[in-house]
Amino acid sequence: MNKFTKLALLLLSSSVISMASEVLAVVNGEKITTEVAPKSFNTLDKELQKKILNRLIEKRIASNYALSTPIANSKEFKDTLKHVLLMDSDVKNEKEEKSFLSNILKKDASIKGYTQEQLYSKKGLLAFDFLLNQEAEKIKSNLTQDELKKYYQENIYKYNTPDMKELLTIVVEDKKQADKILKELKNSKDTLKTFSDLAKKYSLAPSASDNGYFGKIPTYELNDELRPALKDLKRGQYTQEPIKTEFGYQIFYILNDIPKFESKFELVSSKVENEYLQEKVHQWAMDTITKLKEKAKIQYQ
Repeated sequence: MNKFTKLALLLLSSSVISMASEVLAVVNGEKITTEVAPKSFNTLDKELQKKILNRLIEKRIASNYALSTPIANSKEFKDTLKHVLLMDSDVKNEKEEKSFLSNILKKDASIKGYTQEQLYSKKGLLAFDFLLNQEAEKIKSNLTQDELKKYYQENIYKYNTPDMKELLTIVVEDKKQADKILKELKNSKDTLKTFSDLAKKYSLAPSASDNGYFGKIPTYELNDELRPALKDLKRGQYTQEPIKTEFGYQIFYILNDIPKFESKFELVSSKVENEYLQEKVHQWAMDTITKLKEKAKIQYQ
């Protein structure tokens, strides 16, 4: 399995199993029960139950489709399935291993630790994952540099970084207290440590417990109150006057002054290709499931 395994699990993630077995829906004559639903399913609100059931239906549809393709009979799929399931089994020798493989490939199979429905779901999702990998290879084989460059230009914001400030902040109610804090900073030999300690002690912001960490913010996103005071400050500097904001009086420390970065296609081409393929495979998966679902006979219980 490769990087698209993560995508498959994201699209059709397996759930924690429930001990009780209650029919939730019937898809093309096959029951979907609480065996493949979250353990807490019956305690959840109706809206969340509906969303989970919809995902379970899509999982079953995808599993049925994947297991009906040649992928399910491929040696690579069988070997991977055996490897995954053997880790939790008590198989002791080669003879038992052959019998184990023969058993798990049956549609009505059940093994220790899995009910029939749970095992079928696991096989089906693995098979669908193989289909995603197959689709990725197909797309990649026909992919041109022109297509990648076009995708890169359309999504340039993903690969370029604007100039940013990484900030700490202290927020207090009145200017008198803010001035007192600034005086302590001016007398400090280690302004970063002092700023962090003062943030923990005095700041009213939720970030006080995290040394006053404000985060990274692009310079162009700084509002009219902050931009004049912060845009020219460099790493290790702090605002010399309190800034009046809607939260009170604020003092900022420049933890990092991050310069603008403009990427070049040649330097990020591998990342561009990976993201292009993931996007295309994701779309293929969604389109495939949607078409199958439209044709499926679904009965909600």
